[in-house]
Amino acid sequence: MRFATELNEVLETYQGASATVIYCDADVAHTETFTYADLPLKLSAKGGGGTDFKPPFKWIEENMISPVCMIYFTDLECSSFPPQPDYPVLWVIVGGAGQGVPPFGESIYVTSE
Repeated sequence: MRFATELNEVLETYQGASATVIYCDADVAHTETFTYADLPLKLSAKGGGGTDFKPPFKWIEENMISPVCMIYFTDLECSSFPPQPDYPVLWVIVGGAGQGVPPFGESIYVTSE
């Protein structure tokens, strides 16, 4: 999985950091927190079905997490966005380049290789 490769690089570079992966479709299906000690990561997607962008943001708030940032991997096949959070959000949009632009944060579009 491409995301696991990128996350491995982040945790390799910032060895004191941790990363929480939130698996979400229309609801949060599962969460996992990783550190450098967990490398190499092998992620296994959970859930499946419709998409709603709000649940991961709500989960962060309910669990009183103060993220440095959020990196949201998505095909952008949804228009249900939460209010803008007080932390930076990077939308990594895979295969959804024709779907528009999220209402907040920075966006990058990734093409399939």
